[in-house]
Amino acid sequence: MTGENKINPESESRFRYRLGKWLLMRDECVFTHVTDQNLDDSSTRQHLIGSINNWVNRDEEILMQEFVSEMCEFIKGENKDLYYRLMEKCALKGISVGDGIFEALSMCQCEEAITNPECKTADDTSGL
Repeated sequence: MTGENKINPESESRFRYRLGKWLLMRDECVFTHVTDQNLDDSSTRQHLIGSINNWVNRDEEILMQEFVSEMCEFIKGENKDLYYRLMEKCALKGISVGDGIFEALSMCQCEEAITNPECKTADDTSGL
């Protein structure tokens, strides 16, 4: 029965390959960091578990989470349909709502907003 807990070497290599491919699609810097460590097959899984453990146990700035919640309440109060579409899009993209709001606010770079009239919104108050 001890053989049941062993991981097939072929599936380990496939896991490392798929992890590397996924990381490369997400962020080249993270991919490079992980692959530069020259981890063997069993160390890759341990590195993954250790990294997640460190991230989960890291103290977060609760004030930012509260502010994102405040922004969500504002959006929901102004336009419930938009709020639900925001939630849905963030879920489909696999990102946090705070990241979605940031992505929306940063869609147009400052330089682009000057040269591209489509980046400006009709209700731009320029109060920021």
